[in-house]
Amino acid sequence: MGKNSRKSSAPAPRPPSPAPTAAPQPVPAAGQPGDTDAPFYERHPTASNVIFAGVCVYVAMIWLLALDQTFHWGIWGPQGFFLWKPVAGTGG
Repeated sequence: MGKNSRKSSAPAPRPPSPAPTAAPQPVPAAGQPGDTDAPFYERHPTASNVIFAGVCVYVAMIWLLALDQTFHWGIWGPQGFFLWKPVAGTGG
């Protein structure tokens, strides 16, 4: 029998096990991992500006309508819109 044929009583040392790692995070279908974390106005700045402008115009029109009805300015009254007056004989 050779020198290597004898079994040793001590078990062979095992290599150290790697440190546990965090499970990989799933990637959303949108593409980049942080795409859905940002608010709407940061993801779509042009659409946000258009919506904001529309809301401002709507609020201004409602405010002018309330002032017109309160103080009888006639903006939306019988004489027409602002300085426009219907032409006689056109039915408007």
